[in-house]
Order: sequence, then structure tokens, then C-alpha cells
Amino acid sequence: MVAFLIVDGDRNFRDALAIGLRLDGHPAVSTGDVEQASELLRSARFDCCLVDAHLPGADALLEVAADAGVHAIAASPHPDLLEAAASRHPRAAAMVKPFQSMDLVARARQHASAA
Repeated sequence: MVAFLIVDGDRNFRDALAIGLRLDGHPAVSTGDVEQASELLRSARFDCCLVDAHLPGADALLEVAADAGVHAIAASPHPDLLEAAASRHPRAAAMVKPFQSMDLVARARQHASAA
């Protein structure tokens, strides 16, 4: 079981992803608010934090997650934006949207087995 924090500006995407994760037995919390996500990272235990690279404050949140020992993943439908985010955040992975919950779980498990 992998615990996820989903931080995305698209409510439909984040809620659908969180529901899919929960249906597969993974705890998942979703929000569109970077400040709330930062608080959640300080108060709860997550294994993976997916961050919409388009959100204001996404860069800081990726750093907060990585500093907390949480697998940080930047997400965007724009590969060029993800490439830029990856260069700024070498500890964060990148995923091109759209993707399914099982793809996110596989990425998180791959990271956990490599650690």
C-alpha cells in the first residue's frame, strides 16, 4: 500500500485520480491548494506527492516533499514544462498527463524499490 498526496489545479483530475487510488486500496488525499498540501506533508505520512507543475508554488512544494522524504512527482500535459521542472528539481520525477492511477502506483513502487 502506497499513501498519496495529489496536488492539482484540475479538480476533476485530482478527484478521479484519488478515487482510482482508493479503489485499489491506496490511501489518497487530494487538494488544489499548495499551502494546504505543505501543511499535510508536515502533519501526515505520505509515500508519494504528485504536484501539478502549473500551480503557483509548485516548485516550493516539490522541495518540501523531497525534504520530507516523500517521493515527489511533477505532472503536466506539456513535456517541455516537465523538462524545465526536472532541471530545477533533480530529486523529483516527472509524469506526462494524462495517466492512470495504476501508472502512478507503478512509478511510486519503482521509486520505493530503488531507494
